[in-house]
Amino acid sequence: MTEGAKTMQATKAMELARFTVDPQDVDAMLAARPAMLAALRERFSGFESLRLVRLDERTWLDVVIWASRAQADEAAALVGDVAACRNAFAYIKEVVSMEHAEVVFAGDRAA
Repeated sequence: MTEGAKTMQATKAMELARFTVDPQDVDAMLAARPAMLAALRERFSGFESLRLVRLDERTWLDVVIWASRAQADEAAALVGDVAACRNAFAYIKEVVSMEHAEVVFAGDRAA
Protein backbone atom coordinates (compact mmCIF):
# COMPACT_ATOMS: atom_id res chain seq x y z
CA MET A 1 0.00 0.00 0.00
CA THR A 2 1.38 3.38 -0.92
CA GLU A 3 1.53 6.22 1.57
CA GLY A 4 -1.20 8.03 -0.35
CA ALA A 5 -3.51 4.99 -0.16
CA LYS A 6 -2.81 4.65 3.53
CA THR A 7 -3.81 8.23 4.29
CA MET A 8 -7.06 7.83 2.33
CA GLN A 9 -8.07 4.85 4.46
CA ALA A 10 -10.13 5.64 7.55
CA THR A 11 -8.47 4.69 10.83
CA LYS A 12 -10.56 2.38 12.95
CA ALA A 13 -10.67 2.70 16.71
CA MET A 14 -10.59 -0.01 19.34
CA GLU A 15 -12.29 0.50 22.67
CA LEU A 16 -11.01 -1.56 25.60
CA ALA A 17 -13.22 -1.54 28.68
CA ARG A 18 -12.04 -3.61 31.63
CA PHE A 19 -14.66 -4.16 34.32
CA THR A 20 -15.69 -6.48 37.13
CA VAL A 21 -18.90 -8.43 37.59
CA ASP A 22 -19.86 -10.37 40.70
CA PRO A 23 -19.85 -14.10 39.91
CA GLN A 24 -23.52 -14.43 40.90
CA ASP A 25 -24.42 -11.80 38.24
CA VAL A 26 -22.54 -13.37 35.32
CA ASP A 27 -25.49 -15.31 33.85
CA ALA A 28 -27.72 -12.23 33.96
CA MET A 29 -24.97 -10.05 32.45
CA LEU A 30 -24.47 -12.54 29.62
CA ALA A 31 -28.23 -12.77 29.04
CA ALA A 32 -28.37 -8.96 28.61
CA ARG A 33 -25.63 -8.96 25.97
CA PRO A 34 -27.66 -9.88 22.82
CA ALA A 35 -30.05 -6.96 23.37
CA MET A 36 -27.09 -4.64 23.96
CA LEU A 37 -25.43 -5.83 20.76
CA ALA A 38 -28.62 -5.25 18.75
CA ALA A 39 -28.99 -1.77 20.25
CA LEU A 40 -25.38 -0.84 19.44
CA ARG A 41 -25.88 -1.97 15.84
CA GLU A 42 -29.12 -0.04 15.54
CA ARG A 43 -28.10 3.19 17.28
CA PHE A 44 -24.47 3.73 16.22
CA SER A 45 -23.52 3.61 12.54
CA GLY A 46 -19.82 3.43 13.41
CA PHE A 47 -20.19 0.27 15.49
CA GLU A 48 -18.44 -2.69 13.87
CA SER A 49 -17.91 -5.48 16.39
CA LEU A 50 -17.97 -6.44 20.05
CA ARG A 51 -16.02 -9.16 21.81
CA LEU A 52 -16.45 -9.95 25.50
CA VAL A 53 -13.44 -11.60 27.09
CA ARG A 54 -13.27 -13.18 30.54
CA LEU A 55 -9.94 -12.49 32.22
CA ASP A 56 -10.69 -14.20 35.52
CA GLU A 57 -13.68 -15.08 37.72
CA ARG A 58 -14.62 -11.40 38.23
CA THR A 59 -12.78 -9.45 35.53
CA TRP A 60 -14.01 -8.96 31.97
CA LEU A 61 -12.88 -6.99 28.95
CA ASP A 62 -15.07 -5.56 26.20
CA VAL A 63 -13.18 -5.16 22.93
CA VAL A 64 -15.19 -2.95 20.58
CA ILE A 65 -14.23 -1.91 17.07
CA TRP A 66 -15.52 1.42 15.77
CA ALA A 67 -15.19 2.81 12.24
CA SER A 68 -13.40 5.88 13.63
CA ARG A 69 -12.30 7.46 16.88
CA ALA A 70 -14.90 10.20 16.45
CA GLN A 71 -17.65 7.59 16.28
CA ALA A 72 -16.23 5.80 19.33
CA ASP A 73 -16.21 9.08 21.26
CA GLU A 74 -19.78 9.87 20.19
CA ALA A 75 -20.96 6.44 21.31
CA ALA A 76 -19.16 6.78 24.65
CA ALA A 77 -21.02 10.02 25.27
CA LEU A 78 -24.45 8.63 24.30
CA VAL A 79 -24.41 4.92 25.19
CA GLY A 80 -25.87 5.61 28.64
CA ASP A 81 -29.03 6.88 26.94
CA VAL A 82 -29.62 3.48 25.28
CA ALA A 83 -31.86 1.33 27.52
CA ALA A 84 -30.47 -2.05 26.44
CA CYS A 85 -26.93 -0.84 27.12
CA ARG A 86 -27.89 0.55 30.53
CA ASN A 87 -29.48 -2.82 31.36
CA ALA A 88 -26.30 -4.70 30.44
CA PHE A 89 -24.10 -2.19 32.28
CA ALA A 90 -26.19 -2.60 35.45
CA TYR A 91 -24.25 -5.78 36.26
CA ILE A 92 -20.89 -4.03 36.21
CA LYS A 93 -19.57 -3.70 39.72
CA GLU A 94 -16.56 -1.55 38.82
CA VAL A 95 -15.10 -0.08 35.64
CA VAL A 96 -11.39 -0.75 36.05
CA SER A 97 -10.25 1.04 32.90
CA MET A 98 -11.53 2.46 29.64
CA GLU A 99 -9.18 3.14 26.75
CA HIS A 100 -9.38 3.93 23.06
CA ALA A 101 -6.66 3.02 20.62
CA GLU A 102 -5.95 3.39 16.92
CA VAL A 103 -6.04 0.12 14.98
CA VAL A 104 -2.85 0.05 12.91
CA PHE A 105 -2.95 -3.56 11.72
CA ALA A 106 -5.70 -6.16 11.64
CA GLY A 107 -5.46 -9.76 10.59
CA ASP A 108 -9.18 -10.49 10.40
CA ARG A 109 -12.29 -9.08 8.79
CA ALA A 110 -13.63 -7.56 12.03
CA ALA A 111 -11.09 -4.74 12.14
